[in-house]
Amino acid sequence: MGTEGRKDWQRRESLSSALVQVGVVAVLLAGAVAFFVHRGTVRKQSEQHLHAARNAALRGNPADLARAMTELEALFQLDANARDAQALAADIQTVLWLEHRQPGADAKAREHLSRAEQLESQSGERYGAHALHLLAAGKAAEVETYLAGLEARGANNARLTLARALALQARGDLPGARQAFARAAETSWRDPRFTTAYGEALLDEGQYPQAVEAFSKALSVNPDHLLARVSAALAHTYQGRKVEEARQVLANVESRGAELTPVLRARAGALKAELALARNAPDEALRAADEALKASADEHYALFARARALAVKHDAQTRAAFEAAVARRRNAPLLYLDGARALQASGDTEGALALLDAYEKTFGPVQVTSADGTKSRLLDKDSRYWLARGGVLEVASRQEDALAAYDKAVAAKGVDLARAQYAKGALLLARKDYAGARPLLAAVAPDTGEGAMAEAYTAMGDLLFAQGEHAAGCQHYFFGLVRARAQGTPREALAARVDDIRKRLESAGQASMAKAWKAESASLLE
Repeated sequence: MGTEGRKDWQRRESLSSALVQVGVVAVLLAGAVAFFVHRGTVRKQSEQHLHAARNAALRGNPADLARAMTELEALFQLDANARDAQALAADIQTVLWLEHRQPGADAKAREHLSRAEQLESQSGERYGAHALHLLAAGKAAEVETYLAGLEARGANNARLTLARALALQARGDLPGARQAFARAAETSWRDPRFTTAYGEALLDEGQYPQAVEAFSKALSVNPDHLLARVSAALAHTYQGRKVEEARQVLANVESRGAELTPVLRARAGALKAELALARNAPDEALRAADEALKASADEHYALFARARALAVKHDAQTRAAFEAAVARRRNAPLLYLDGARALQASGDTEGALALLDAYEKTFGPVQVTSADGTKSRLLDKDSRYWLARGGVLEVASRQEDALAAYDKAVAAKGVDLARAQYAKGALLLARKDYAGARPLLAAVAPDTGEGAMAEAYTAMGDLLFAQGEHAAGCQHYFFGLVRARAQGTPREALAARVDDIRKRLESAGQASMAKAWKAESASLLE
């Protein structure tokens, strides 16, 4: 009897125990399922926030970057250790800091970069941001070493290429920098940040058409990219083109108010100053430039506009103003070369030459590597510099020194070769050295009419008239007038030129040719 009761008890205990165990297992399974479901939900939400942040940042405006950071902050609430999100945040804050001068962005950029490095993010944003932070600290050489190490490990992305471009630009290797900017823009063409950076580098060099093309590519991706829009308008204004369109861009950008960062406000102010200069209103330009500099004291285009306005006023502070612009952006040829021309036009030839001397001091030590691996001095290939120097020296009546500068411009055999040949040929023509001038002018003003420079055809016409070759001279004058009309020369100016040539023919005893010239050139004035 005792045995039977014991067995019944054991059976009952075993059933109860089994039920408890089943319950425990069920609870554990439910917890595990809940854990994995939660983790999957967090991962999915994190990926959604990261994807949304990348898409917002890709548009590139400050408001877009702010939206991207809002997405990342929501992500960090879910997972503060999302390493690639930390790297993206570092990249965005670095853009706001270095490209837009947004107050407080520097500290946030460093904080997020530190977290990304602690979490060992392998994303391009982390390494690109680190390189830019080194550049901001003035460590361009260290950046190149850092990037070389990454490339040896197979790293290759647009952010690293952009950092290399900026490092090369910082040490004055402008040809190498241009190539790197172009590669970054091509690699990440969907991101207007990179194409805009390329456009700004070209604008710094005074290569306005190329800069406009780069900004146009950025705007083809995001037509509302504010920095590209205002910078493109500035490039057009420098060329004296599309001024009314530039005014519309300025009005639209200024209307964005709170969306504008210090750099955008300053760039818009620089554009406003240049538009005032285009209307010959230097006092208004000065006020606009000063307001721009209140927004960002580093805006070199505003400093440049300020100096140009002072030059128009023949102000005693003009030279110091151009030197201040150069001090802010030492590797921007535009500031030196156009600055020298403006100083000379204001009557300060000494100041113009001093600015060109500063250019030579900055870029003289720079070595560049050609496609075949040979190294040479950057200045030896810098035809724009030698042309600018020759022009200043020529106006200063230092003709021998000007000829030496033009010789160096010709020897550079760069994209300005034709202009260098014309400049030297025109100077020799002014000295009545017809034998020396003729081959130079013939190279850029061929009698086939295929040359592009109106002034070169005019100079060749003058040379031929001086040597009694009136028929050939008329032909070259005609080609020159055709080019001038195509370039937008007003009809009144063309008519005055046509009449002047007629009078010269009559004075030379070429009455019948003068009559024929008047008849043939009438088509140019229609």
